[in-house]
Amino acid sequence: MQGKILSPQLIIGDDGKRYEYDKNDVVNLGNKDLALLTGSQVDFVSFDKRVAKSIYIINENLNVSSILSADSISFARTKALWGLGLLIFSFIPVIEKIIGIGLQFFNFIPYIEPIIIGLIIGIVGFVLYSMAIYSVSKAAASKSLFKNYIIAVIIGFLGVFFFMLAANSEHVSIGTSVIAVLLLGTMIALIIAAIYGYRIHTELAMLSGSSLFLWAFWIFVVGVLLCFFGAFIFFVGFGDFLLVGFAFFFFFAGFGGLIMAWVLLFIAWWHFGKVEKR
Repeated sequence: MQGKILSPQLIIGDDGKRYEYDKNDVVNLGNKDLALLTGSQVDFVSFDKRVAKSIYIINENLNVSSILSADSISFARTKALWGLGLLIFSFIPVIEKIIGIGLQFFNFIPYIEPIIIGLIIGIVGFVLYSMAIYSVSKAAASKSLFKNYIIAVIIGFLGVFFFMLAANSEHVSIGTSVIAVLLLGTMIALIIAAIYGYRIHTELAMLSGSSLFLWAFWIFVVGVLLCFFGAFIFFVGFGDFLLVGFAFFFFFAGFGGLIMAWVLLFIAWWHFGKVEKR
């Protein structure tokens, strides 16, 4: 008899009846993930009209939605790697604008600024990485991983928003006292985000058995601090050649730290093959 896979435990036959099955009865499954084979055609036999045996996949039906929704570690890793790749790729127009290297990397699309294209790519990368964290939390049955991730992201973005307001105080017409409050809010928000970030990467390190997640986190923290310190010196000492030079030194040192953290995180996800027992 032939039919289609409805789920990793259920097949609907051409006769309209549903048959339960075990993945060990799928003869040619190999290393494929059943969660991604929904809708695939199969050939099988049934002896009691409720259970399918000797199942052969005769026509696979892989699709993007099934890959994105899969919660296995292997596909969580794939989403994380793509997310990290797109995030670093999205910074190319920002780097071009800061350094002025003039590569014109995203100018192949007319009427749209390269910064906007980079922003769109960054959002896609962020969504994929968030889905990877969610998939790991589901696969590991963790009640804290994704919750801590969401809290860290929200508070982190809030801290960056406060800092941007303070940095652009001349354009938004705010007083010195308000700037001080915004900078204090930035510090508090980033400290809280760092605490939750530490919890996230500690859990990822524990689940994966790789300390690279923690190394990546600490180097990222140092990189962010150096970048913010460099930006602070730049705005305070604008016009002073020596202070501006120090600002760029800290900024580029921090940026180098961020790149190193990204590389370590990429390697950590690359080797994330299974969830270690707690």
